[in-house]
Amino acid sequence: MKHQLSSLADLGREVARLRKAKGLTQKELGALTGMGQSTLARFETGQVAEFGARKLLRLLEVLGHGLAVTEERPQFTLDDALRVRRSEAAHDNPGSATTSFKEPL
Repeated sequence: MKHQLSSLADLGREVARLRKAKGLTQKELGALTGMGQSTLARFETGQVAEFGARKLLRLLEVLGHGLAVTEERPQFTLDDALRVRRSEAAHDNPGSATTSFKEPL
């Protein structure tokens, strides 16, 4: 199952969910990863400003999960809607969208 996580706090909550699904306590997971229970507790509850990549990857490895990086799709804007409308108009009526008319001087 894929989850889109957008913050360190989201990631901590997901690690907590995975840990509980494996039936592990924070102390047990900490022992398996070489991490203190208090560090893990702060991470899972979003009380850390940063968390090392090695620690995160080790946690995920022990929990049987990995990390995937995906391209973030930007939000659809009004400019995007205008581009789509112009593109559709050009497709429906070729020549009219690309032709510009100027009044003579």
